[in-house]
Amino acid sequence: MASAAAASAAEARRTEARLTHEILHDDLTGLVNRRLLVDRLTQALARASRAGTTVAVLFLDLDYFKAVNDTFGHAIGDELLIGVARRLQESLRDTDTCARVGGDEFVVVCEDLSHASDGALVAGRLEAALAAGVPVGNRNMPVRASIGIAVSSAGSLPQELLNEADAAMYRAKGGDRTRSDDDSSDRFLTAGRARPGADPYARRRSDAS
Repeated sequence: MASAAAASAAEARRTEARLTHEILHDDLTGLVNRRLLVDRLTQALARASRAGTTVAVLFLDLDYFKAVNDTFGHAIGDELLIGVARRLQESLRDTDTCARVGGDEFVVVCEDLSHASDGALVAGRLEAALAAGVPVGNRNMPVRASIGIAVSSAGSLPQELLNEADAAMYRAKGGDRTRSDDDSSDRFLTAGRARPGADPYARRRSDAS
C-alpha cells in the first residue's frame, strides 16, 4: 500500500514537472518562451544592479524565412527553426538565455557583461554561427538574421529593454541589409551607448580548447 502511494506521488511530481516545463518552454524548439524569458531577464537585471555589470538583450528575426516556408514547405521551415535554436544555444554561455518569442523571432539575454559594446560582439558570434549554415535534411542552409540590441542602464525595466531591442531589430531589418561589404558592428542596431571592450566569450573559447 505504501509503495503504491509512493509511486503515485512520484508520478504526480513527474506530471507536474512536465506541465510546468510545457508552460514555460516553446513546443517546437524547446527554448524558453516569453513568460520565462521575462522572469529570467528580471533576475538578470537585479543581479547586474548589485554587481555593477551590464545586461544585453538581442532580438533576432530571421531574414527570408517566409521564402523558405513557401519554397520547401512548413516541415522544412520547422526543421530550420529547430536547427537555428540549436546553433544559437551552442554559441552562448550556460548563463545566457535564448528564447523563441515568435514564428521566426528569437531573443537572447546575456548578463555579467563589462561593457555595453559586448552585445555587438555577441551578435557577431551569433551571426557567424548562423551564416555557417544549419543542417536541414540533406542540405546545409546558411541563415541570416536582423539583430537589434538593447543594453541595460540604471533602472532598466525588462519590458523596456525588450521593446528597445525589438525596435532596433526592425530598424536593422528596414536598413541596407543587402550590402555585402558591410562587415562592421554598425549593422547591428543598438539602443544604448557602446564602449570598447574585450570579447566576453574569449574565456569560453579558451576553456573549450
